[in-house]
Amino acid sequence: MAVEKSEKDSILNCPLPKSVFPANMPLAMAYIPFQSWEKPYDTAVALNRGTIFPSLDKPFIGEKYCLDEGGDSK
Repeated sequence: MAVEKSEKDSILNCPLPKSVFPANMPLAMAYIPFQSWEKPYDTAVALNRGTIFPSLDKPFIGEKYCLDEGGDSK
């Protein structure tokens, strides 16, 4: 999609982004948002969970998925 010269100039001169995504992000390009600081887990909990950040503590459901699909856990 071609952008007219005046529209392109106004986008480049804009001090604030119009979106959280870069202006010309290609299709199928991975985007990883910035991580905000948060209070980390205590050391023992972090070692048990595999991360110090609660927001990155996601459940692993691989075995449950296999069992639900008729597979076995061995």
